[in-house]
Amino acid sequence: MAIIRRSLVVICLLTVVVLGWLWWTRPVRTDMAAYVPADSIVYFEADSLPDILSGITSTEAWRELAPAAGVETNPGASRRLKDFVAFTGMAPSDAVVLARAQVAVAVLGFEAAEESDATLKLSPRAALVAETHTSEWRVKAAVEKLVGGFARRSFGLERVERKEVDGVQFVTWTAAGGGRRKIVTAVSESVAIIGKDEAVVQACLDVRRGARPSLAGNEELKEMRVRLRSEGALAFGFAPQGSAAKVVEVFAPAFVGGITEDAHVQSLLATMLPQLTNQILGSVAWSSRVERDAIMDDYFLALPGDVSQRLIAPLAPSAGGPVDAADFVPSNVHQFSRYEFRSPETAWRGMSAALASQVDVAIAAVIPRALEGLLKSYGVEQPREFLRACGSELATARLDETSENKILVASVLDRKALLQQTRAYLGSGARTERVGDVELLISSDTERGAASFIGDYLLMGAEDDVRACIVARSQGRTLKNADAFKASAQGLFDETALARTLTDDRDSVRPVLSYFARRGDSGPARADPGALEAALARHTYSVSETRLVEGGFAKKTRSSFGLFGDIIMRFSPR
Repeated sequence: MAIIRRSLVVICLLTVVVLGWLWWTRPVRTDMAAYVPADSIVYFEADSLPDILSGITSTEAWRELAPAAGVETNPGASRRLKDFVAFTGMAPSDAVVLARAQVAVAVLGFEAAEESDATLKLSPRAALVAETHTSEWRVKAAVEKLVGGFARRSFGLERVERKEVDGVQFVTWTAAGGGRRKIVTAVSESVAIIGKDEAVVQACLDVRRGARPSLAGNEELKEMRVRLRSEGALAFGFAPQGSAAKVVEVFAPAFVGGITEDAHVQSLLATMLPQLTNQILGSVAWSSRVERDAIMDDYFLALPGDVSQRLIAPLAPSAGGPVDAADFVPSNVHQFSRYEFRSPETAWRGMSAALASQVDVAIAAVIPRALEGLLKSYGVEQPREFLRACGSELATARLDETSENKILVASVLDRKALLQQTRAYLGSGARTERVGDVELLISSDTERGAASFIGDYLLMGAEDDVRACIVARSQGRTLKNADAFKASAQGLFDETALARTLTDDRDSVRPVLSYFARRGDSGPARADPGALEAALARHTYSVSETRLVEGGFAKKTRSSFGLFGDIIMRFSPR
């Protein structure tokens, strides 16, 4: 009996020691903003990669789509295993790192590279920072395996270079044949940093050493975390005030080309738009979580000063009647956006005045020109006069994902005025053609397209698109009659939104399902194409709504995989 008692005491002591060690080494969450530079222009964070996967696989869309795609649909056992690995650290290094890691992505700027056709390709200078809550030797082994494997799958044969800087080893994977495609990594204690170039990796190391300020002290970041309930979200993103101006500065030359062909005006706009953006736009934030059995992405765009108060009256939505504009586009439309204002003209004038109030006189003169450019592609050359003749409901639609053409659908308030403006835009050489019982006005200039009045609505756009809308309506194949459209009718906000957009999500969902099928034990051979298409038809659209609230614009988006689906598509090796 004495031997048994001593054995029990030893076992109890060992158990206490093991449990104490596990408790001592358990992952303790930290603020990932403290790991990235304060001058980051875009920042994303996620406290748990397994939680993101668990969130995706808990949605209604996953439960219907995954079995049809041949993907494992019972992740419960796998999640319990990952929880065990995260708590105990008892697994291979890469598994422990993935189970425990908090991750952050910081974009520090953009770089331009000249392509073979002499065009410039712009790409972000970004770094991924992972707090692995794991010992350095295990982190190095995991980074070598995970990043090296990704580089081989993405680059093919690659060159690996190693060097030490201030006591930290840098490892660089470069695509075969040299070039600009490379991945740079560094590991400092429990932190792994992965970037596209050495400079961004070094910047994050400097933050860790205290040689460079971090983003953690940013007051806008703290406010956005509270507003978008970042605690408990699957992921959170933030761009401080001024970031939009830096992005616009890079992309302005391409944007202004669509506003005017005057080289002098283009140069003026390219110079002034960054200044304008910096003065009228504040910080931006995003968070993602599972709500209503779907992935819900929340966005908020802050407006400086009293801009939001100035916009409340002019941008007030109407009572929210039926979506009649959906009865004028085909059921297989790729994207459909509906706007409903009490007065479209008042909304236009109010927007222009509110933005102009935030800038000096010289920049204020640019605002009307920039706003006009937004409607010019729809065939609207005199926005105030055009919108004055429109009713409260406006919509835009892109029929084909591969096409840049868009259709404008406008409810008619003053038919005579709209007809006069439409004929003036199409030109004196426009011809008239009957399509069923509808009259189609076609410009002799193909770039100006066509227009048609159907009942109390005006359609304008490329000739083929307007014709397709007319035919679809005559055959009863419109979006308004589609089951997927009816299923998406539930609003995301408690109050009426000023804008609502539906986007065909199927071509984005398929590659995500294929990615999970390739990674799972049950391969795509078990997929049922017919069942998959039927399930996709029930989950055709992602839905987003935008409202003006105190302090700025709030937007919600409900979809199958949310922004995570775009990330998987962009970064998973083909």
